[in-house]
Amino acid sequence: MKDNENPLALEDKLYTIEEFGAEVRRKFGGDNYISDVILGELFLSKFPFYTCKIKKSKNYIHKKNCGCC
Repeated sequence: MKDNENPLALEDKLYTIEEFGAEVRRKFGGDNYISDVILGELFLSKFPFYTCKIKKSKNYIHKKNCGCC
């Protein structure tokens, strides 16, 4: 994957939403009053193409704007 397609420089693996939020916090920082889960969700709402990096639950409903589902 090209760097401009992966500005977070994430490993090529799937993350839980909490792990993803922790990676966002590690890279960009974040308010300590916001949990890793909320931070991850907020980041995904702004950059939905990262949805492909999140482990999906069994009852996951795919979103057409993510580009991978």
